[in-house]
Amino acid sequence: MLLLITGSVDGTSDLLVKELGNKIFRFNYDLAREYALEFYPDYWKITNPAGHSIDSKQVTSAFWWKAFNFYIADQENYIVEEIKYIYREIYHWCRIRGLAKGSAHDFHNHMGKMNILSVASKYFKTPKTLITFRLEGVKNFTDKPVVAKSFASGLTTTNKVLMTTAVNKESLHPDYPWFLQELVSAKADVTIFVCGKKQFAYTRDRSRLKGLDWRAEQSFDDLLKKEWFRFELSSEVAIATSDFCNELGVDWGRLDLMDDGLEMTFLEFNANGQWVFLDYSGDDGLVKSVVNYLMPEVLN
Repeated sequence: MLLLITGSVDGTSDLLVKELGNKIFRFNYDLAREYALEFYPDYWKITNPAGHSIDSKQVTSAFWWKAFNFYIADQENYIVEEIKYIYREIYHWCRIRGLAKGSAHDFHNHMGKMNILSVASKYFKTPKTLITFRLEGVKNFTDKPVVAKSFASGLTTTNKVLMTTAVNKESLHPDYPWFLQELVSAKADVTIFVCGKKQFAYTRDRSRLKGLDWRAEQSFDDLLKKEWFRFELSSEVAIATSDFCNELGVDWGRLDLMDDGLEMTFLEFNANGQWVFLDYSGDDGLVKSVVNYLMPEVLN
């Protein structure tokens, strides 16, 4: 049985539950107080409000899917932190026994975008990049146009998020930390979703974008309207992707690149990036591949 550690209002988790039926147990972080739990060093059992349960003898794999993106309402911070600790304990109990699938929920906390870029530069073209405090190094950074990006994608006090934005180096405020990159011009965005040994490559035309970041213009009005189209990677890029993932020690995640028609430029790797939007219709078999990756015995 798959232990899915997630939150209660999540379309991706709903889809996995639909596909796996009684082969999956959903452990919603934001509803933690509704579950019964007993946890010993060598045994644990979780029971949901409907009376269904999973224990350490039944679990065959565990998948952490954005659980801490959700919030426990109306609870003292001390209790919230205790619950978080328990959820991490359950996940890592599975991980150290080789049962965890996907990338660890804290992958980017111990790897980081700059270290990932350093690895990626061995296998892909990468843009010149600078992290700066007090604008140190900005003056001599590059003569090309520059964009600012966010590391953590955290919200401001007005609930806004910084997406990829063109900036004037001369106008940057010295009191803020900055993550800067050379602007990459391209005809298309490319994303490669890695799921076990499979690579799902998709492209999205940039000609009609109003800004720089496709995420700001992604449409959810008609989920079956295709924005991303699958294509076959060249053997060179497929091998580079495999070698990159092997060096990082991952078999799950999404690489984002840009294609200028001649070559691809690596932008970033998201260890737990969204993937359902690439194949809402299911025509490409992406969801089935994810299910097979999480629970190979279900489809084999």
